[in-house]
Amino acid sequence: MLKFTLLNEKNLKRVQKYTKDSPYLVCDISAGVLYMWNDVFNVSFAIFNDTLILKCCFKNKFTAFFLPVGKDVSGALLEIERYAESKHIPLNFMCVEEEYLSMLEDRYGEDIKSEYDRDFSDYIYDYQRLKTLVGKKFSGQRNHVNAFKKAYPNYKFKKLEYKDVPRVLEFLKEYKKEHKSSGRIEKNEFKNTLMLVNNLKVANFIGYYMEIDGKTCSFTIGEYVGGTLVIHIEKALKEYRGIYPTTFNEFLKACEREGVVYINREDDSGDLGLRTSKLQYQPEIILSKYFVEVGRAMKIKRRPVIKGDGIVLSAITQKDKKDYYNLYVNKTLNKYWGYDYKKDIETPSEDAFYNLQLNDFKQKDNLCLAIREVSGGKMLGEVVLHNFTYDKKVEIGVRLLKKYQGKGFASKAVKLICAYAKSLGLTPVSKCYLQNEKSYKCLVRAGLVESSRDKKFVYFKSL
Repeated sequence: MLKFTLLNEKNLKRVQKYTKDSPYLVCDISAGVLYMWNDVFNVSFAIFNDTLILKCCFKNKFTAFFLPVGKDVSGALLEIERYAESKHIPLNFMCVEEEYLSMLEDRYGEDIKSEYDRDFSDYIYDYQRLKTLVGKKFSGQRNHVNAFKKAYPNYKFKKLEYKDVPRVLEFLKEYKKEHKSSGRIEKNEFKNTLMLVNNLKVANFIGYYMEIDGKTCSFTIGEYVGGTLVIHIEKALKEYRGIYPTTFNEFLKACEREGVVYINREDDSGDLGLRTSKLQYQPEIILSKYFVEVGRAMKIKRRPVIKGDGIVLSAITQKDKKDYYNLYVNKTLNKYWGYDYKKDIETPSEDAFYNLQLNDFKQKDNLCLAIREVSGGKMLGEVVLHNFTYDKKVEIGVRLLKKYQGKGFASKAVKLICAYAKSLGLTPVSKCYLQNEKSYKCLVRAGLVESSRDKKFVYFKSL
């Protein structure tokens, strides 16, 4: 079983040992980004068979993994799958390049869900083109650089050493005064810049600064990741016209080395000014980064009618609206249900809840069936199939209106839906809160057995 270690200053170089040879173009799998944005990502890592596995708990809301880096990517993916299964968490991947989506589709099938946000696409440039600035497309940048050099012929471009940190911090004080109206993202980025500057030794970063008449006027920090130079920080004082393109160009000349063919200037976070600036440098690639949910879409095309042991499971109909509404809004009934309808429904109504389960089935997210004593009879409660996983498991949920509880209907419904799930080639599983003794006994009577428990839930599997 994988054991993850929280990322910090002491172990960042250990992580960089792998990221420096990463085949991926995304900036996120770099020591600098992982370190600077760790307050958002909450990164931890594990090493399997000389392969790095990175896990993020994004804002502590959901867990996702980066694609592994190292010699045994396939083996590492298998370990990630086992870990996700043992921890009962969804299998998600983040910052996946389009090139590698097919790898995940081949492994998990075409039912995986993927999406990206243009605001967080990386800008990838050809190293040699931006170093030389040859051609009409770069005439504006060349003019800015030439004008700067003419105005400040005595400028010096120096390698940033740890002893230079105080002068960079002094520069940042002045820089902050120029950017008083920065938004939330900019403020976070400035805070993270200070953290990186104060901890330059935590990894193998490359830094340079511009000096004019003894004053620090700009600086840049980046790192090598595979065949890419990733630039994490670019800061300059506005009063020196042309200093940004000059600092950038000088940095590329100073950092050139064999095997490095691309520059990654990271994303624009949706800032239109920054986007315009980055587009002006003619990116070779605007690199989309996908968030991938690995699951299985529900394959059930029609809601079944399942009979047995004196009950019937069938589709929730118009005549069930009132009872279905009461299932949702009764706080006592839903204390241990694990789903808060307020996330999806602002104004509770009979139609809203009825339409919610219809839409969930249409979107192939879950199957909700009414529990009845006879075909077409009154709704007693519902049984649900949801969380169809990559390894062909499906989770079962059941709840009853209060007046029908304690009569064995719930365990009979679970037993029937388990048999139905197995007929589809699925493995039924379930869970209940530790405090929910009624559900525990219900699941055991239905033939499920306890497989594990954590601080919150007891987990069950079928035999």
